[in-house]
Amino acid sequence: MRDYTNLQWPEAPFGAEQRPFGRPWDMLAAFAIDWADGASGLREVPVVAATVYLRVRRHGSAYDISGDTLQIGFRATVLDHVAETPDLLAVTDRALTRARRHAVILAGHALGQDLARMTLLSTVPLRGAAGVAEAWANRSIKGRGLALMIDTAVEANEAAAALDMATAPLPVPMPDSPTGSATVARAVLARALAIGLTAAVHAGRYRWEGLFRVADAIDQAAWDVLRPASTATAPDDTNRRPPASAEA
Repeated sequence: MRDYTNLQWPEAPFGAEQRPFGRPWDMLAAFAIDWADGASGLREVPVVAATVYLRVRRHGSAYDISGDTLQIGFRATVLDHVAETPDLLAVTDRALTRARRHAVILAGHALGQDLARMTLLSTVPLRGAAGVAEAWANRSIKGRGLALMIDTAVEANEAAAALDMATAPLPVPMPDSPTGSATVARAVLARALAIGLTAAVHAGRYRWEGLFRVADAIDQAAWDVLRPASTATAPDDTNRRPPASAEA
């Protein structure tokens, strides 16, 4: 797998001293998973999964943001080969587990469908996906100690009018080169950011003037990460312990 992130500890995104936030903040976590386009006989394969983290207020007035000032944390993981599918599912499952308990808002676009597909593909229990799926089905009732859950395909769709891209997914090819992997990662990160922005507007956490250029914001946040030469070939934090000051 290839991992693209601007977080120092992507396995502890809600901990202290995380680039680009500098210290713990209440955060929104937006998830996006893009699936294979059916080429070469591939079916039901999650080619790439991404989580975008945005700083938000738990309560109070909305932030005024722009593409030049918005702080974006992100992680995108791309398959090199279909045999790595269980690893991609595991990375995503861990991210869901953390976001469900530690994020202020957890957002996705028809995420329930992605969670169901993940569960069918996996040969081991995905406890994070299962927990989010249960809460997602009853998201009108916020569970105690859980993130507010927003589906941009349903309750937040009207908030996306001020974005320059849609939140709905498109099928993607399995990358066959580092450049292809970076291209797929950039696309899913932009979609995850669009989902997060839509959810933040719907929840009254963000506002901006004019048209928000999502892809430009991702390019600005990830220009040094999405170059093929800078890509890690595996998530380098999966088996490492986070700093003592990170999330419990």
